[in-house]
Amino acid sequence: MRTQLQATSRGGRAARALLSAGLVAALFGGALVAVRDSTTSAPAGLEPVAYSPPRYRMVQANIKASMGTARFKRDVREVVGTDPDFITYNEVNGRRSADLEPGRYRVWRKGGDPYRSATAVAWDNDKWAAASKGIHQISNKRGKAADQRLHWGIRYANWVTLENRATGRNVSVVAVHFAPKSKHYGDLVRPSARALNVLVKALARRGPVVVGGDLNVQYDGSRYPRDIFAEQHLVPTFDVTQQTPVTHGRDSTIDYVLARGIARFATGNQRAFGLESDHNALRVDFSPLPVTSTEGSSRVGFGPGVVVTDPGLSVAEEQSVLRTVLKSVNSAKRGQVVHLATRSLTNDRVVRALKRAKSRGVRVQVVTAERTTTDEMRSLQRVLGKDVDKASWAVPRARGYDRADLRATVLLISRTGATPAFAFSSSTQMSALAGTGKRSGYVSVSKASYDKLFRPFFSAVGRRV
Repeated sequence: MRTQLQATSRGGRAARALLSAGLVAALFGGALVAVRDSTTSAPAGLEPVAYSPPRYRMVQANIKASMGTARFKRDVREVVGTDPDFITYNEVNGRRSADLEPGRYRVWRKGGDPYRSATAVAWDNDKWAAASKGIHQISNKRGKAADQRLHWGIRYANWVTLENRATGRNVSVVAVHFAPKSKHYGDLVRPSARALNVLVKALARRGPVVVGGDLNVQYDGSRYPRDIFAEQHLVPTFDVTQQTPVTHGRDSTIDYVLARGIARFATGNQRAFGLESDHNALRVDFSPLPVTSTEGSSRVGFGPGVVVTDPGLSVAEEQSVLRTVLKSVNSAKRGQVVHLATRSLTNDRVVRALKRAKSRGVRVQVVTAERTTTDEMRSLQRVLGKDVDKASWAVPRARGYDRADLRATVLLISRTGATPAFAFSSSTQMSALAGTGKRSGYVSVSKASYDKLFRPFFSAVGRRV
């Protein structure tokens, strides 16, 4: 099953060096975060708790169906040579299963016809044992050109739930390949994403889920079904690393590794590397994250990433968004500035953290979208004041907040711990419910991102900067 989008240049070998996360590890509990490549050392003095073994490596590989057997085998050797724990294969209908599982690797895909066997999951059998396996239909649309052998609108995802032989923990791995857009059956990206969500939701009851596949949609394009994936907290690693590799042709990014329920994992060492195929393989490492305290530290180093949590995790992990806010505020030191915009500020822990920051000599500025002055706001104003021309203040500005188009929470800190220009935005307001339910947020540590949010923050209170 080839994709419609054809490569205009090999360019694959050059893609080996395209990506380097090069990012300092984040230290907030329950976060999916980008981390520094393992070949480089972290800055001296930072708390070394964000990225620790064991590491689980995932490779997504679309190996062109029309290639000869010799070239196909070279690609498999190239993929296996990266020592992955899990591999997701696309376009492997017509290939022998024995060729997909050399050495210590084992493979699962449903046999019987070319539609069911087109995707496959392989795993390192020395480290992982298959607990259960299955197949799930992603789309079922007939229609093809006269010279096509198969109906490209009929697609299946093969999946395996694996148990780590050392720890007993489960991870489910899904191999998927969405149909390319075609006049013969239409655009199946959104219905395929919804069908994938059904499978991911079911597998998530067993533990984390990682998905690898060619989705036949550009990552930064309008057809990418971000809203559908968000319903199941299915996050592409590109969101985390803030790096977008070329996986097909000259400038296409259509191969993905996505993850759900991995609030306890870091993501890093993302690489695209060339194959004989018209796709580059995508390699990503995952590693367990410890749950850290919310206490401040001058040695904390935050890195760019996305915070995603689900109910059902431990209390600490479910509170990842809240804990990120507390950790960063508590790590701000004398002379620094904390800017917090939140639609509602009724969370006692956040209010106390802001007051403590002011007592340490931190300048604290707060704006909410509340239409009345709450007890919490009055309490905060007694410490910070309410004159927005002063160094510290706290004010409600409902109309200004909406006019500035701020998210439910935006937190900017000039320097927190070892990290300058810390920016955090979330769809979660700092209310009493901030530590419950499904939560997500994005961390940035670039001056450009900080500055982008700086202006609307002051716009909300009627100040020009």
